[in-house]
Amino acid sequence: MVRTSTAERYNYICPECGDGLKQDRKGRGFVAHASNPNCQFEKGQKDDDGSPSATASMTRQVPMPEYQLADGVRLCGYSERGIFNALLYEIGYSSDPVGKLAGLLSLVGFPYSQADFSQLRGAEVLIEQSLSDFGDADAVLLLHGDDWRSVMFVEGKVKSYQVGSWTVQGAWREFLSRKDGKLHSSNLFTQLWHKVRFVNALRRGGIPELDRGVAFPDCSTKTTRKLGNNQVVGNAARIIKKFVKDAHYIAVVPDSSENVAEFYANELPSGPPDDVAGWDITGWGYLTWAQVEAFCRGNGLLNTIRVFDFNRGQIY
Repeated sequence: MVRTSTAERYNYICPECGDGLKQDRKGRGFVAHASNPNCQFEKGQKDDDGSPSATASMTRQVPMPEYQLADGVRLCGYSERGIFNALLYEIGYSSDPVGKLAGLLSLVGFPYSQADFSQLRGAEVLIEQSLSDFGDADAVLLLHGDDWRSVMFVEGKVKSYQVGSWTVQGAWREFLSRKDGKLHSSNLFTQLWHKVRFVNALRRGGIPELDRGVAFPDCSTKTTRKLGNNQVVGNAARIIKKFVKDAHYIAVVPDSSENVAEFYANELPSGPPDDVAGWDITGWGYLTWAQVEAFCRGNGLLNTIRVFDFNRGQIY
């Protein structure tokens, strides 16, 4: 059993074992696991008052994590950048980096394509990599097996502390509404679309096409997007080009798995208006922050768990 307030805080994903949690429809103050009744997390515990009003008020009060003095030097980053840095560095320097990364990728939902990373042999991770006019990526994963290569662009969004909720449907509505008539670059779907156009240009004409510029429609804030003259950005594009035969575009979001799965199944395939040139959702996938945190707890990624705890209320 898990406290109702804990279930709500973790979007009905057990933070210990990662199993789904049932709803507390009877207001008992605790919920059951969906498929793992043997989990001991918060077993025998419940909220003092299981009424909906009491549990709702508890979720609005994010507890301050217990502070302990650091032994040596301890690093803790803020918001999504802090989480991405902690997660990817901790995986990269773990005793089994390839196995842990493959395990994390196995959680990604790919509704429009086949993706199997169980035979992953190695990866290079570019964090906060600029692609000039095509935007920064929270992470670019350059993956390879014995006879395959793949690139994965990761874009993360968080529910900031001041915001009551963040939903993928809300981000989609903002994308479609075109504030001031433009597709703003801070929107999740604009960012993913930019990466799709970047990859297609690399496939079609390579670095010369990116240097000449890729035409974008009038709804874009720039009607020509280029790679630019930064040599580091250019070097990254040249490396990425070796992996673009197979490309994936991942959204990591502060929403529930059920809500995101429903959106990807029923709303996203309808797409935006036809003037959004080059729109293509092949290779798109999704992951929730609750899944990421459950993965960290299940795999002993203690520093990333501590960063999640420090940012409680700021991520999801």
